[in-house]
Amino acid sequence: MDNDSITDADITQAVNYETLGPAYFAARRMAEKVMQNADQQPFKDIVAKVVKDVQENLYEWVEDHLRNDLEANLQHYIANCVERTVQALLTGEEWAMKQYPLSTRWDGQLIRATVAHYGGEPLLVKRIEELEAEAVRREETIRNLSGRY
Repeated sequence: MDNDSITDADITQAVNYETLGPAYFAARRMAEKVMQNADQQPFKDIVAKVVKDVQENLYEWVEDHLRNDLEANLQHYIANCVERTVQALLTGEEWAMKQYPLSTRWDGQLIRATVAHYGGEPLLVKRIEELEAEAVRREETIRNLSGRY
């Protein structure tokens, strides 16, 4: 057999592989022979371009995810600060009361007037209803307990 076709060596190698025939080994031999003297620079240029493209895409992907993560964390932090302040005001925490409705600053009087106007009567009525219902429950408990003894 000639050098450009399947050789006895190709046939011998193929015997050890169930799925690879002699043509595979002949093709591999020819490809190695052709590439042996090939100029490596075009391959280096292709690899450099691929590396550059992958690096840019990876940087953009990482940057986008980091920015989104940072944005979400900031959003959560700000929302938590607002939520904590509102909760502190509604539960009467001293620092919040001093800073807002009981403030001696120029806006303290405005805040007190606004809270009294919009929350005053409806909140007082609701609280009276709750206390009256609690009083009824306690009276029932007292009646039930006093009947046992």
